[in-house]
Amino acid sequence: MPIVTWCDEYSVNVEEIDIQHQKMLEHVNNLHTAVEACIDKNELKKLLVELVEFTRMHFSTEEKLMKKHDYTDFAEHHKEHRILLRHMRDLVNAVSSGKYPTFYSDYDVSTDWALVHIAEHDKSLGAFLNSKNVF
Repeated sequence: MPIVTWCDEYSVNVEEIDIQHQKMLEHVNNLHTAVEACIDKNELKKLLVELVEFTRMHFSTEEKLMKKHDYTDFAEHHKEHRILLRHMRDLVNAVSSGKYPTFYSDYDVSTDWALVHIAEHDKSLGAFLNSKNVF
């Protein structure tokens, strides 16, 4: 069962970003399922690395749009991206060193952070981009 399901409430009204957010939630749900099933640590690491790589690509998309349209809150938004990526890399390193964390103790921080980030930062970015006729 998915830990988080996409709903219109998460939409930032920018198609490219919304599609990527949906894909990111799929990655999170796949990771949750894998942790709950106690999959092999190497497979878990692979899923984590895929999530980190996808998240990095997604953040790059957002940051390119911010720069292109002179988003005034770029520095703060970029800082939030770096914090999440650092946390995600820490999870990869923990699994690489043999730790098999439970989803709720270690991964829910990333899930919660992502949803809060969408609600607080990406919604503002979406409204800004919409004002620049980016949908």
